[in-house]
Amino acid sequence: MLRRVNFYSICFAFALSVLLILAGSRYTDNTVYRPSSESRRNIKNFLKIEDGEDHLLPMPTNQYDGLADTERLLENTRNKIKTDLMNYNFTYSGVQKIEDLLMEHNGQPLRSLIISTWRSGTTFLGEVLNAMPGNFYHYEPLLNYEIIQIRGPPHAAKALSTIKNMLKCNYDDMEDYFKFGKGHVFQFSHNTRLWGHCKHKRELCLDSEFTGKFCKLFPFQSMKVVRLRLRLIEEILEDKELNVKVILLIRDPRGVMQSRQHRDFCQPAPDCWRPELLCADMISDYVAAARLLPKYPDRLTVLRYEELALNPNITSYKLLKFLGLSVTPSIEEFLHSHTNVESGGVSSTFRVSRDVPFKWKNVLDYNYVEEIQMLCKEAMDLWGYELAQNASQMASKEFNPLKSYVITQ
Repeated sequence: MLRRVNFYSICFAFALSVLLILAGSRYTDNTVYRPSSESRRNIKNFLKIEDGEDHLLPMPTNQYDGLADTERLLENTRNKIKTDLMNYNFTYSGVQKIEDLLMEHNGQPLRSLIISTWRSGTTFLGEVLNAMPGNFYHYEPLLNYEIIQIRGPPHAAKALSTIKNMLKCNYDDMEDYFKFGKGHVFQFSHNTRLWGHCKHKRELCLDSEFTGKFCKLFPFQSMKVVRLRLRLIEEILEDKELNVKVILLIRDPRGVMQSRQHRDFCQPAPDCWRPELLCADMISDYVAAARLLPKYPDRLTVLRYEELALNPNITSYKLLKFLGLSVTPSIEEFLHSHTNVESGGVSSTFRVSRDVPFKWKNVLDYNYVEEIQMLCKEAMDLWGYELAQNASQMASKEFNPLKSYVITQ
């Protein structure tokens, strides 16, 4: 009997010891995380989402843990760019190391500028270039001019100044640009690397000093402009400090006008809705290209959208070579994912690309096509677009609207 009592006593003592040890570990083990009340508030903020395009989150929820420390943000971005380009061969871009392309090290970035018009494939081409690691994307710097074409005074001088300043990462005295962006976040959201921070702390995109510093971290810059005609770009081509390479992107006016029918912004604006104005600009761009190509053969190239859509990989690789950029896995992945699947709305870049260029043949009424062709015959002849003689030919699979063309003075 005594032995049984001693046995139970020993078991009770052992169990009590274990309980005391476990209870004590709650207060002595530093590896156990117990969130403070402040941490719990941060977690609640982290779980909040944006309620609409123009809603501003109460706190940043990015990897910087809510700290308004832009220097830390810049340093993290600086390190990420170097990591993303760790295996990049910079000799392909004409330099030995990344610092040679960084403005903050007195280097000169590789800059590219797409010139075109609305619904000509610039969004797709712009995103191809933005798939390049270390690229800063200046998306539509002239959005605040609304739906007009700038062909000269009174807007040309200021528009060109805006483009040059942005390519130099100088955002001072650009109140109109930031004022427009405050109410139209898509001005910034296409610049995915900048927007990655601004979507959590919107005021960063409205801060000229921060945007300038952030821009200077990137070895590559790209820009697309659909409101400025090519002849005005000579001023930028002449700027040796910028050393910009320009891509003139042209599209069949029948395809352009078919695509514009789906955009509400277009119809009230003559520069967007009248085919004769579109085709007059195509003629102007042809004349400018004929004059500028001999002067700047290494800094200006011309591309028809149809060639890009029908052969996206080959055409993109040739274009990247012209720009001094090497093909990267991220660009290959973008081309694969965006040219084989139809997804999204009219602004989506996920398309079966070979089906897009000649979609107008199947959806436009021939009477409207005939009107476009009558107004645009000269422009179409210059840029190598075949006229459809009747509705049957237009709808025929054998009808190829593309023909060869030569740019001559």
